[in-house]
Amino acid sequence: MTRRFPVTVAAYSDAMVEEIAGPVARRLRSGDEVDLVIGNRDRPLDLATLDRWTSRLSASLPSEVTLLGHTSGLEKAFRLAREAPPAVRAVVLDYEPEYDPEFTWEFGPTRDHFERFAAGVRTTGRRAIGYPTGRPLREGPLQRFGWDYGELASKVDDLYPQTQHWARLGPEAWHAVLERLRSQLGRPGLGLPGGTVQVTLGDSVNAIAGDAAFERIREAEVGGPHRLFVWWSPSHGDELSKLLARLDE
Repeated sequence: MTRRFPVTVAAYSDAMVEEIAGPVARRLRSGDEVDLVIGNRDRPLDLATLDRWTSRLSASLPSEVTLLGHTSGLEKAFRLAREAPPAVRAVVLDYEPEYDPEFTWEFGPTRDHFERFAAGVRTTGRRAIGYPTGRPLREGPLQRFGWDYGELASKVDDLYPQTQHWARLGPEAWHAVLERLRSQLGRPGLGLPGGTVQVTLGDSVNAIAGDAAFERIREAEVGGPHRLFVWWSPSHGDELSKLLARLDE
């Protein structure tokens, strides 16, 4: 069975771009995205590398697959929006502690930050996608800040919450987070009833094995998702291809 939702696949190195241009390419289709991470955290915004990556992928992927540019901090996000190659159709803002220099747990300033981000990016004709930390979805000490992902989504063109930590904790935590996320995103006018959910493959602290990722994704299919975001380690390209293949079975 062909999967019923689009997939966004991250890439932040030459090796990952080559993996996507090669074995992964045949698993991607209309509506899917490749999220090209450049200048994230304290790294410089290397537009020459982004241009090389977009040229490689544009020559290898179906034309219906969209390329995104992903960075952190408003200054770099606005420069990316102004100067990225035309093939980059949207800018993704990574908003989490130690990444965005203006990050705060206070929700009001966070909401305003997303609004400024979207306004600046839209002037260039590109879409603005928020990529906020998912910790306030369920982490106890952060509940007092009252994060509302539906309200954040209303400020941007799309929202990709970082749910990977909750996927790693198993079905119960995953189900609770999905329910909360959907209750906030399902309000009238947002058009995101299933939400975007993220899983991570590899060896990082929030990563899970391919079999567990497949189970979490299948669990998320009840009521969604609107989109699946897959982060992965460069050494786990085979696992990424296998996961995408299983989703099409």
